[in-house]
Amino acid sequence: MGYKSVKKKNDSITLAEAHRGAGRLKEAFRLFRQILDDEPKNLDALVNLTKISLEFKQVDGASSLILRALTCDPVNDHCLVIFDEVLAAHEEKRSQAQLVFEYSQILKENGFWDNALQKHRQALRLDPTLANTDKFDSISLLAQGDLEKGWLAFEWRDTIGSLGLFTNKVWNGESLRGRTIFILGEQGVGDQIMFSTCLQDVIEVAGLVIIGTDDRLVSLFKRSFPQAVVQGVARYTADGKIFVQDFYWLEKHPPIDFFILQGSLGRFFRPSVESFPSLPRRLLADRERVEYWRQKLAELGPGKKIGISWRSHLVERQSECYPELSLWQPLLTIKGTHFICLQAGVTAGEVQMIKKSFGLDITTFDEIDLIDDLDDISALCGALDSVVTTRVALQWLAAATGTPVWSISRGTSKNEWSMLGLNNYPWFPQMKVCIEESDELLKCGFELAAKEIFLQPN
Repeated sequence: MGYKSVKKKNDSITLAEAHRGAGRLKEAFRLFRQILDDEPKNLDALVNLTKISLEFKQVDGASSLILRALTCDPVNDHCLVIFDEVLAAHEEKRSQAQLVFEYSQILKENGFWDNALQKHRQALRLDPTLANTDKFDSISLLAQGDLEKGWLAFEWRDTIGSLGLFTNKVWNGESLRGRTIFILGEQGVGDQIMFSTCLQDVIEVAGLVIIGTDDRLVSLFKRSFPQAVVQGVARYTADGKIFVQDFYWLEKHPPIDFFILQGSLGRFFRPSVESFPSLPRRLLADRERVEYWRQKLAELGPGKKIGISWRSHLVERQSECYPELSLWQPLLTIKGTHFICLQAGVTAGEVQMIKKSFGLDITTFDEIDLIDDLDDISALCGALDSVVTTRVALQWLAAATGTPVWSISRGTSKNEWSMLGLNNYPWFPQMKVCIEESDELLKCGFELAAKEIFLQPN
């Protein structure tokens, strides 16, 4: 911009400010608008237009203008003062929340992640429904192994709306020595088992840890984390919906100093792939039930006892990621092996198909509920030689109890965020993983699983 252009612009700003100072708001507004038309990112014009809009009681216009100003300079002190004035001018909490949320997105897009997270939570306090606005940036970031940005982006996931009454107590890495922290499980049981590998890390540094988890995991978590308080607070129903109880039971425990969703623990305790332990702490199955199942399995006769599951039991989760049963042929035709059904919701048609296709009578135990009784499933897994499954909660449950696991799914590992850019799951590195798109490569995965299982000593 030449000298004459700069002088003309400065003269226009000086004249516009003079009009505004003299109370000639319409003239000032017109001049500042002209400046903005010539220079859309002129901060002086944007700020002054915001102020004039407030004086005209045009709050929505003021909101749009101050957001444009903050897009130019997201942490400008003067803009932030005006932002607070615009925020106060909104009478409804929902419109306040929307303004704060849009500012949080500006901060996020410009790399001010911590500031963005703070504003996002402020917006959630005003309107929890804004939790359903995640752009799922975290999925690609975590899948690429960018844990630093990925974990921060993960804080925008839709379940973050579960913060509720605890939004003001969210833990951001402060010292937990002598303090009480409430960790709330979220999403499905598979996610809660996966993130349970971080729970002992918190227990070792906090005064008291209170864990709220799916009802079906309570017994397993109580046994595995005896120093913590474990309470069932929610569960997924058969149609996949989650039912959350109230938190009246917290009154029996010391006041909560901090709160965190279980999925947010990775940000603090697994900031890099190097921070994952090579041997994660196991979940402890009931020893008596493990022994009971060992005896039941022994009654089947000699040979390896392999648990199998090939799909989710939830109808809406029937996915192309589950390999067709025909591709299991290399595994299911191993002679002298007993295959135990761990498929929740197994149908008579599936049992007949396996019998017809592979000449295999799969063993089912009617006494165990493969949907609800996760504690006994963990004991059964502990008694098995191996488990072969697909991308369902069973892979986490079996691996967490120390059972050798093969997880075989259709897809690409680069899209599987919980692998964090690796070729396996760092949460349970001993789990063998095959994620391939073609039938040929999936069948190779079952062949490798079959060879490994066959070579394992009884």
